[in-house]
Amino acid sequence: MKLDYEKSGQKRRRRSISSRINEFGERLGKSFSERFLGRLENVHEVRLWVLEWALLVLVVFLLAIVQIMWYGDSYETVAYTDGGEFSEATLGKINSMNPLYAVTNSEKVLAKLLFANLVSPDNSGHEKAELAKTITMDKTGKIWTVALRDGLKWSDGEAITADDVVYTVNLIRDSSAKTTIAINFANVKVEKKDDLTVQFTLPSAYVDFKDSLEFPLIPAHAFKDISPALVYESDFSSKPICSGPFVLNVLQVGNATSTNMQTVYLNRNEDYFLHDALLSSFTLKTYNSTEDIASAVRSGDVLATAELGKEDFGNSINLRTSLINGGAFAFLNTESEVLKDVKVRQGIRKGIDLGKVREGIDEAEFLNYPILERQESELNYPDMLEHDTEAARKLFTEAKLTYNEKDKKLYDIDGGVVTLRIAVLKRDKISGVAERLANELRALGFEVSLNVFDESQELSDFFTTVIKPREYDILLYEIDLGVSADPFVYYSSTQATESGWNLSNYRNSLVDVNLLSARLTTDLKLRRAKYEAFLKSWVNDVPAIGIYQSTLNYYYGQNVDLYNEDAKLTDALDRFSDVRYWAVNKRSVNLTP
Repeated sequence: MKLDYEKSGQKRRRRSISSRINEFGERLGKSFSERFLGRLENVHEVRLWVLEWALLVLVVFLLAIVQIMWYGDSYETVAYTDGGEFSEATLGKINSMNPLYAVTNSEKVLAKLLFANLVSPDNSGHEKAELAKTITMDKTGKIWTVALRDGLKWSDGEAITADDVVYTVNLIRDSSAKTTIAINFANVKVEKKDDLTVQFTLPSAYVDFKDSLEFPLIPAHAFKDISPALVYESDFSSKPICSGPFVLNVLQVGNATSTNMQTVYLNRNEDYFLHDALLSSFTLKTYNSTEDIASAVRSGDVLATAELGKEDFGNSINLRTSLINGGAFAFLNTESEVLKDVKVRQGIRKGIDLGKVREGIDEAEFLNYPILERQESELNYPDMLEHDTEAARKLFTEAKLTYNEKDKKLYDIDGGVVTLRIAVLKRDKISGVAERLANELRALGFEVSLNVFDESQELSDFFTTVIKPREYDILLYEIDLGVSADPFVYYSSTQATESGWNLSNYRNSLVDVNLLSARLTTDLKLRRAKYEAFLKSWVNDVPAIGIYQSTLNYYYGQNVDLYNEDAKLTDALDRFSDVRYWAVNKRSVNLTP
């Protein structure tokens, strides 16, 4: 009975649910008929309004499509990106890839690309740490402590440590090594404090010692069993272990048109301490003459060069021009038989028309003194010796030289014609200066032997056979003046040696005192006073004659991103200080809001 009762209840519940569903369906159908089907007959009354709105929606949609197509480019830009190869033409042969022996322009450029320095100038023209993390001076100005960055590596994977700094400095000051780095560490004590710290102890205070740390390191572990005298001849000169933004891939000698040209292929250094360069590779092509370089640029064989004059291409190729901290001087050898008498040097300075010597050079590039205004802006510069031919002849007479009105020649006390030997490298700008200077000297009565060394000759030969032994009476030469105002290396008598850079063999005890005192003091006013005293002696003694300030003329092709054109470069190689950002590849990228 109980089971029948339960089944009966279930049937009643199912009928109840079913009836409710039917009722809901009837109500829904009735509502749909009333609210939709019943109103269809009214559609014709609003059809125009519906059509207008449909057309408006369509127009808005089409306008949106047109706007996207029309202004699509405004939401994109072209940016330089990773990859690609850059190529540059340089002058002179690469004899060694060891940066401590860089002489030719090609070797110097290669050294800058392959090796990092302890310090390097930044875009403002001031020294900043590079491999060094910090550089500190104690209160005496004699003890300098250099701490290297953490995690530095050579391209062979070995760590860059204090041992490399100590080894490099000791090699530079070892006379048997005969490096070409113009830094005097002879009396500087250098010692390793720990793996990343080196201490320099100077014989006396030198507040600008930081500038002396602008040199590349070489790896001590690569020269374990090699004596300093044999470093130049080691395998390192052709297979360098690097620390810069690029590493050596291969050196190729000769091509279809020249057996003398060298092509150096570099790859970016994956272990470079800053970060990988954007460029995948950098190719350096060396040439024997500027004519060959100009031809290579015109033909598109290379993208850029810094070896040509300002007027070589006109407006046919991009040119970026920057004044740098360097200058061309006529160095008068004060130990030569003719020029050892200061009155002769003064007579030359007064007798030549410097305006004619500088013919064709922009006035903004004129250089009168060995200290640039951009190095020390608050100096009071002395007046220069004015052009005065009669005063010049009087000085020659006081120096016991006789001017013969008949043949327009100067004769010495023994009756011989006074001859001056001028040495210069054949470069567009400075060799033209040498020719004009020779003409001015001939007009004064000198016999002039102008020895122009062809640029196809090894620059290293010019350095070893002309500059080091001072085989000239007058040398026309461009020098680097550095970041800070410190002409010590060019005019201190301690540098008037075969290995020094006192190219005039200039000796003046008062100048020595002033230059040394300027190095020692931290008092800016006193330093300026010492430099002003030096400049007065320099103008009076005429160890050199300023001609023009050096200029970097950098020619480059289309669609390349280079160094900042507003950067204050201290030398031409500083263009590579941010080479890791140089680029040649472009791609479109979307702009973000």
